[in-house]
Amino acid sequence: MKTFQQTRGTSLSDVYRTGISSPQLLRAVAAIVSVVAGFALVVLAVPVNGFLAEQGLGSPGQVIALRLVGIALFAVGVAFWPALGGKRIRRGLLFYSALATLYLSTLMLATMVGTGTWPAPLLVIGAAGHLVATFVFAWAWLRR
Repeated sequence: MKTFQQTRGTSLSDVYRTGISSPQLLRAVAAIVSVVAGFALVVLAVPVNGFLAEQGLGSPGQVIALRLVGIALFAVGVAFWPALGGKRIRRGLLFYSALATLYLSTLMLATMVGTGTWPAPLLVIGAAGHLVATFVFAWAWLRR
C-alpha cells in the first residue's frame, strides 16, 4: 500500500499500470459524480428553477445561483480527481474562481449590451472579487 506522499504525483498511466486503491477509486467516483452533476446543473438551471417555482420556492434570480452551485460542483470534481496529482484544494479553488469570474463577467457584458446600462453593483463586486481570487490562487498554484 502506497502512502499519501507516494501517490501525490500519480499520473493516469500510473493508475492503469499499478492498479487503483479503494480510496483512489472512491475519489474518482466522487469526482465523476460531481463533474456530471455540476455540468448538468449549469446546463439545466432553468428547468430546475422551473421545478422549484412550481413548488413555490423558485425565483428568476435563482438561475444565477444554481449555475454558480453547478460551477462549484464541477470544481469539486476537478479537485478530487485522483490522477491529477497534488495541490487538489488549490486546483479546485482556482478552477472555481476562474469559472465564476468568466460566468459573472459574461452576465455583466450581457447586461451592458442587452440593456445599455451598467450592471448591478453586487454583480460587479462579485466578478471583481472572483477575479482577484483567481489571481491569488493562480499565484499560489504557480509558486509551488
